[in-house]
Amino acid sequence: MIVTLSGITGIGKSFFKNAIYKELNFKNLPIVTTRPKRENEENGIDKEFVNDEEFEKLKKDKKIVVDFEFLGGKYAYRKEMLESNENQVTEVHYSTIYEFKKNAKNVFSIYIIPKDIERPKQELKKRNLPQNVEKDRLQEIEEHMKEYSRNSHLQKQFDYVFVNDYTEEAKNKLLKIIQEKLKVKNI
Repeated sequence: MIVTLSGITGIGKSFFKNAIYKELNFKNLPIVTTRPKRENEENGIDKEFVNDEEFEKLKKDKKIVVDFEFLGGKYAYRKEMLESNENQVTEVHYSTIYEFKKNAKNVFSIYIIPKDIERPKQELKKRNLPQNVEKDRLQEIEEHMKEYSRNSHLQKQFDYVFVNDYTEEAKNKLLKIIQEKLKVKNI
């Protein structure tokens, strides 16, 4: 099963992905990207960092699918990983969920919303991004929330909507939801 986590910047996708990875023994499904590596990210674990030329070669060779651009970076998933039977977890940009589900099998898609919209903005500001990047990301939060709230077709692409209040209880609740889904899958 592939668990996908979607939601606005700062909502806790990476936090939940790491909890699922560590506590439920899922493999991380890294996204291939041309964006610069952040300080705490590991190549091949969090993301697979490549340059533009490598990205285009992977695309030409049909080794990556669900490719898109976001805030100046290119992103895609390795086709072979989407066809795997292993339990994996990944972050998926909400606008690509349609194509992701077409290319992957056995997907459990989760959309994470904040209990309070100001909290993800605070989390974004903690990243100490360049001001122009932070400004773009804050604007993207607003656009993303508007798009999700008014697009019922998009909402229907997600199997579960989860409210994050940034507590330990929220993490435990999400882990339990996934454990229950695994039990149903294995029956």
